[in-house]
Amino acid sequence: MAKDMLDAIYNAEEECKQREANARTEAAKKVEQAKADAKQVVLSAKEKAQKDADMLFEKTMKESNNELEKASEKANLECDILSQAADKNRSCVIDGAIQRLSL
Repeated sequence: MAKDMLDAIYNAEEECKQREANARTEAAKKVEQAKADAKQVVLSAKEKAQKDADMLFEKTMKESNNELEKASEKANLECDILSQAADKNRSCVIDGAIQRLSL
């Protein structure tokens, strides 16, 4: 009977050791999976941030090109107005110079 009790205690200890080893193995697997999941989350976040940054850059480029085009059109219009004014004034200046030289 004592031998049976010792055998039962020994078997129970061995079973506990096996459960503990299994639990450690399972915990290690879960840690590795958590690390892999975290890496994937970080990678996904980086990809999304890059995509968002690219989209913002493209939007900004379009807006700046539109602003540049508007500013260019405005500058061309102002140049045309100045050129027309210069053309009108040119004949007056030439006529004035001719009159002064004729005196």
